[in-house]
Amino acid sequence: MDKELSTKFCEHPWTFLEIQEKGLYNCCPRWVNHNRIGDLTPDLDFYEEWNSKRSKAFRRSILDGSFSMCNAEECPKIQNGTLPTRQEVLEGKYGDQMKFILEFEMDVAQPPNTINLCYDKSCNLRCPSCRKNLIQYGEKNEPDKYKQTLMINKRLLRMIHSKPHKVHLNITGSGDPFGSPSFFEFMKKIDLKKNPEISLCLQTNGVLFDEKRWDRLKNLHKITEHISTIISLDAGIKDHYDKVRVGGDWNKLMNNLHFIGQLGLKEVRLDMCVQKNNYKSIPEFIQIAQAHDFKSYTSRIYNWGTFDDKSYNFHNIFDSKHPEHVEFLKVLNKDYHWHKHDWGNLTDFITD
Repeated sequence: MDKELSTKFCEHPWTFLEIQEKGLYNCCPRWVNHNRIGDLTPDLDFYEEWNSKRSKAFRRSILDGSFSMCNAEECPKIQNGTLPTRQEVLEGKYGDQMKFILEFEMDVAQPPNTINLCYDKSCNLRCPSCRKNLIQYGEKNEPDKYKQTLMINKRLLRMIHSKPHKVHLNITGSGDPFGSPSFFEFMKKIDLKKNPEISLCLQTNGVLFDEKRWDRLKNLHKITEHISTIISLDAGIKDHYDKVRVGGDWNKLMNNLHFIGQLGLKEVRLDMCVQKNNYKSIPEFIQIAQAHDFKSYTSRIYNWGTFDDKSYNFHNIFDSKHPEHVEFLKVLNKDYHWHKHDWGNLTDFITD
């Protein structure tokens, strides 16, 4: 047992659910060594899986201080030391719910507070850093996977509508909420009369987030102040965008950003996955965010299995041996004056 972790606490196994194609998780799969708490069976019952034997085993690993089901090298909260101590939780510094969990609770009667919808990879783009081909689930393309997404939609809607309770839905960490017919139908069926405490984060490439599609989601118009969006812009100029966002439309996206900025959403954040083909337009990327008064965020490219080693090394300017690494550092360490920018895991490369 890690002596430092034995004094820490994490609420995720009691409050968080991620739904992937391969099963259910109560944290990011990479952060928990892909330990599932449940499977996507035809008779799926979210409440049963939420308190399954595997789910309780995960909670027990937190309560006994071992964190034995966690990947300490991948989990950012463990790595950056932001997990609260047990003493802080018991003193009520993080709210009554966390204090109650630590003192008493193994079974959770309340549904998860946060649900990540990552079970549909359908997207209107085929970005090289994410996938090799265009992926669309439907009655003709991938019908079995499409049928599974509809089954999950039905059961998930039943859970979030079961009673009024606070629940935050992240749609999606796998594809695009506007590029996926299944996710779009899910959003249309959210009934705020059954549960007025629903909030949303739409993770999108922004190309299809336009007035026409937004008008088809009238059921969400009353809660714009509870909706945030993360838009994967991934570039600051059209030339770079065309290389990294295959199938996108820069001009349409720029128009959509203006439209999105007028909706009165809780928060809008522009994201950039930094790599060889776009790092030189980091300044313009930040300027776009500043012009719209949006937040901005940068992260380093990661190989999700779409690159062979040679291709990944070509894009990975974070490697000190990369021929453009020094130039990348110069771009990164220019004077930027946007207080809403978060450098994410690029922070270690900032020298000033």
